Amino acid sequence: MLTREQKKRKAELKKELNFFLDNYKEISTRGKQIKDYFDTKIEEIIQELKELGK
Repeated sequence: MLTREQKKRKAELKKELNFFLDNYKEISTRGKQIKDYFDTKIEEIIQELKELGK
C-alpha cells in the first residue's frame, strides 16, 4: 500500500508525464536537444513510477 506521500508523488509524476507526452510530437520536430531532454525526462518519470508501483 502506498503512503500518502507516495500517492501524492505518483499523482505529480503522472501529471508531469502527461505534459511531456502531450507535447512530445510538437517538441520533437523543433530540435534534437529538446527531443533528447523530453526523452530523458519521460524515462526518468517512468522509472520512478515503476519504483512506486503502478
